[in-house]
Amino acid sequence: MIAGDVQALSELIDENLVFTGLMGNVMTKEEDLEAHRRRRLQLRRLDLFETALHPVHDIVVTTTKARLEATYIEHPVSGIFAYTRIWRSSEHGWRVVAGHCSRIGDL
Repeated sequence: MIAGDVQALSELIDENLVFTGLMGNVMTKEEDLEAHRRRRLQLRRLDLFETALHPVHDIVVTTTKARLEATYIEHPVSGIFAYTRIWRSSEHGWRVVAGHCSRIGDL
């Protein structure tokens, strides 16, 4: 994400992705990748902590917190954020099918 490696991100994201982003916007896989491709989302800092894996039947829910400094469509964004991602195994390996990001505090 920090490098903006769209190819690597594409391999980790399911075709049916539903992701609620930093500004409350709901994105598809293509919209998420396009944000990286066009550098609409530029991460300067992403320090992850309190990461946990929660297996549930054939999916894994991950929760993590992050100290984030970024720019999204030329708007500065910073703070502590909570992320949830839902991963499922497919013929392409583990991929994110859904996720959510919420700001929970100041840096």
